[in-house]
Amino acid sequence: MMVIRKNKWKALSIGLTACFYFCVQLCFSQTIQTFADKKDILIGEQVSLKIKAILPTNGNRLSKWISFPDSIPHFEIVESGKTDTVDYKDNSKAVEQTIIFTSFDSGKWVFPALSVEFTNTPGQPIQKFQTDSFLVNVSYSPPDSTNQLRDIKPIMEVSITDYTWYYIIGGVLLLLIIIFLLIRYLKKDKKTKPERSASNLSPYDEAMAEIKNLAQYNLYNAEEVKIYHTKLSAIFKNYLGRKQGKNLFNRTTGDLLIRMTENSMKTENVSNLATALRCSDAVKFARYLPAVEESEDCVMKIKETINLIEQQIYPPKL
Repeated sequence: MMVIRKNKWKALSIGLTACFYFCVQLCFSQTIQTFADKKDILIGEQVSLKIKAILPTNGNRLSKWISFPDSIPHFEIVESGKTDTVDYKDNSKAVEQTIIFTSFDSGKWVFPALSVEFTNTPGQPIQKFQTDSFLVNVSYSPPDSTNQLRDIKPIMEVSITDYTWYYIIGGVLLLLIIIFLLIRYLKKDKKTKPERSASNLSPYDEAMAEIKNLAQYNLYNAEEVKIYHTKLSAIFKNYLGRKQGKNLFNRTTGDLLIRMTENSMKTENVSNLATALRCSDAVKFARYLPAVEESEDCVMKIKETINLIEQQIYPPKL
């Protein structure tokens, strides 16, 4: 009788223990959830699988998260998202991860369960749980069952642009530009060539004769004063141009002074020449009316400069 009672208690104890572990297993199995966005896909189409594990407030904690095998038959993992942890107000938390996979084998295949390990308290045995496995149907695109013939698309008219005239017009314009630049260059080159003086006199004799002719102008008349200084400036440019074999009529006063400085003319002599030429410029362009003595002084300074050049004190550079 005592033996029967002991066996009953032993059987009851085993039953209660099994029931306890079953309840614990059930409790933990409810903490792991999987969500697949689709289970029927075409070949190469991707499936998004979300795995979520909720850790309750009773001290359970995650020991080891999902570990993927090296390869899953008929499936390929495209992307394993980061593991995110979400804390709730009741001190519980959830661990989530999204996995994207696909398949290139047509047929019905089972995506396997993935294991997760939990532990209650340190020193207690680790309990392993698995996610739900599920069936994935991989197929080709459905064929056209209507068997209807499709019309051939009509011929599309393509407009072709003929650029021949554009090329011709562009070539003509380019030719005109080249001709214009060539003519301008030839004219400029022609201007730079020294003009032959109509006089048979030497540059010095011609300059002195022209300076002597300036005495015929009335320096009390504004119009004649302007002509007087215009001719004075031209006399010096013509003389220097004939000596250097160049046309200097289009050169400015500054250019002429630079030339004389390069010829090693003394600063005093360059200053005298500058005074005369700039006075002539002021009369021509600024309507300046100098005194008679100032105009005569300008003539003397130009004549002095010509004499210095002629005496080879400052030979002009070619």
